[in-house]
Amino acid sequence: RYPGHVEYIKALKESGFFSEEPIVIHGQTVSPLEMSSRILFKEWKLNPGDEEFTVMRVTLKGTNAEGKEQEVIYDLYDEHCRETNISSMSRTTGYTATAAVNLILEKRFDGNGVFPPELIGKHKDCFDFILSYLKERGVVYNKRSMLH
Repeated sequence: RYPGHVEYIKALKESGFFSEEPIVIHGQTVSPLEMSSRILFKEWKLNPGDEEFTVMRVTLKGTNAEGKEQEVIYDLYDEHCRETNISSMSRTTGYTATAAVNLILEKRFDGNGVFPPELIGKHKDCFDFILSYLKERGVVYNKRSMLH
């Protein structure tokens, strides 16, 4: 978003604006979260021509096959694509969803029922396929591993 955005959000959260606990104002019961969402979403909506970016870090900590403490970090920085006029948020979420659909269409994943992403990601072939699919579309996760 912009410099200081995180601090503003933390201040709103700590002040109760994201609470789901109903409060009464002038005899009307309202949820602070619903009220805040109604107000803020209008302010946060992108205007035509606005460009945005996505920054994400996924940190995994555990013990590797040799019994040593290991940390694996995936970093992502993605920007609005001017060529296609697709927002970064659309690219990072939409392409991931279409990658999952392609897992099924290409018979790379054959589980029955509902599978949340974290269960699909436990299958190395599926995980690698999704990262490769994203990379082909310019959404690149950079991986680092460290032993502790």
